Amino acid sequence: MASQQPQPPPATVPTPEVQPPTTAPASIPDVAPQPTDTPIPEPVLTLSNCLIRPYHPLDAAQMAAAANTPLVSRFMRNTFPHPYDLSHADSWISLSLSASPIRNFGIYSLDSSTFLGSIGVTPLPDNEYRTYELGYWIAPQAWGKGVATEAVRGFVAWVFGEWEECLRVEARVVEGNGGSEKVLAKVGFVREGFRRGCVWSNAGERLGMAIWGLLKEECLGKGEGTGEA
Repeated sequence: MASQQPQPPPATVPTPEVQPPTTAPASIPDVAPQPTDTPIPEPVLTLSNCLIRPYHPLDAAQMAAAANTPLVSRFMRNTFPHPYDLSHADSWISLSLSASPIRNFGIYSLDSSTFLGSIGVTPLPDNEYRTYELGYWIAPQAWGKGVATEAVRGFVAWVFGEWEECLRVEARVVEGNGGSEKVLAKVGFVREGFRRGCVWSNAGERLGMAIWGLLKEECLGKGEGTGEA
């Protein structure tokens, strides 16, 4: 969720590629830290230019450096820490690894050494439990290189296959986050509507929110979509 209404970036600055889940907790709870002497987790997905795997405690420094970028935080929820320091990364990694099942992951270079971003899903509550909300953000050094599109496309297909109960993946994009809307359209999501004036950012701005959705039957075995309803 955007933290402020962005101004058009200079031509030399790539558009940020972030789509945070709107169901994030009000703050990152305190969770016992994970041991750092454990092996690097195996990837759940290996793609052409990146892989997706559970976090490891040693990822915290790279995560904190990437998340502390103003062009990342401006599109995140008001609860996303900024400045974002090592303690925030440690807490998020511990929280994610303590979940069962794990639903939040890191995006990495193919040798698993360079942190490129985060991606995850959260089941919606009550009678929407078969809809999972998608969130992701990409580290600045990976912007404009197709990492977001490749990761979202592969991860969403994996989610549908991994959790049989998931019939729909939804993304909610705060007004002004054009980079995220372009990624979702390329992957095949449909822009289903726009909620006017529903977001109050921590910069004191009232913004709208676009709703994007992808059904399981639209995803599996399908190539790129048009992004049109």
